Amino acid sequence: MKYYLSIDGGGTKTAAVLYDENFQRLAVCVTGSVRANTTDDALIRKHIHTLIETLRLPGLTVEECVGVCDGRLTDAIKSVCAVKRFKTAGELELGLAAAGIFGDGVLALCGTGATVFARLGEKTFVAGGYGAAVADEGSGYYVGRAALIAAIRDSENRGASTALTDLLPLHFGYHGREELRRAVFSIYGRADRSPAACVAGCAPVVVKAAEQGDDAAAAILTEAGRLLGEQTRYLIEANGLPDELPIALSGSMWRGNPILFDAFREAVFARRPARRIVLPKMEPVLGVLARKMYETERQFTEKSVQRLLAEFPEFAFDIHLHKNRDLSSFSSKNPVVGFQSSVVRNPPDGPMKTSFLTTAAQSAAADD
Repeated sequence: MKYYLSIDGGGTKTAAVLYDENFQRLAVCVTGSVRANTTDDALIRKHIHTLIETLRLPGLTVEECVGVCDGRLTDAIKSVCAVKRFKTAGELELGLAAAGIFGDGVLALCGTGATVFARLGEKTFVAGGYGAAVADEGSGYYVGRAALIAAIRDSENRGASTALTDLLPLHFGYHGREELRRAVFSIYGRADRSPAACVAGCAPVVVKAAEQGDDAAAAILTEAGRLLGEQTRYLIEANGLPDELPIALSGSMWRGNPILFDAFREAVFARRPARRIVLPKMEPVLGVLARKMYETERQFTEKSVQRLLAEFPEFAFDIHLHKNRDLSSFSSKNPVVGFQSSVVRNPPDGPMKTSFLTTAAQSAAADD
């Protein structure tokens, strides 16, 4: 048996998959982030230890380790097992592959942080992604921070009334708006999560509040989607990227978040009506396996997708479902029905066409 390892290290979590030459599951680990810009040193060490032990790496000989890896994690892996090949694959490569795109494309990544990438031939382009300390516009951190600010202003009678003032303390284990201040200060000095991860973790609360009709929450999500769409449009226009390049989505913020998606879609389609938005069916950590399967078998079909998801169901990505919550009954001005296709085309309210891109040539060409 041969061992292969895929790793996707994000700002809040690190996902890793150990699999064999037949793409069969050997071990899986999801732990906290190992990124120094979002996680303190003690937590990084803890998360690295968890990953190594959960995957049972000590003593193994790994043929290839591919993914988004912090240098400390790769060093730690090398110290406990033999790795014949290490390959750093960026978020762009993993995200496009998870959407079945193995050629050129645009990737709108929106998780704890947010960045827009593009690949055209040998060139790559990027917009946004400046980090929480400067500007991660449209990200989970951006949404969580805006929500906390809105709640603070409401509690101090200098801002609009919002359900977030009640919901956010509950999210942190406190009792209503009277304990908002204690809830906010609870994010500092935690042994399990960094402050940035705690703030980004507020984003699902904002989605919930918007679902319940809260105007402030809906406005935050709308603005986040608009900012992401504008960054995407800038990247396309500033670099003269052709309209046939598909735009793939990646990151937890897209899940069960129709307000964010609709605002993003409207911003992109405002001046780029010919664009296609491709909705992935799996998380980026499986993008490594998808690309390897495509290179090995020279095809990647719907059957290939289902084969991977049968082995790794926890990494399925369904944009109209929150990670842990069914939003099929979502009622808002932006219904979830807009998420039912793999490919979204302009106009937003018109009939959508479904396609799963299977080859590098198809990924750069208009199907249908």
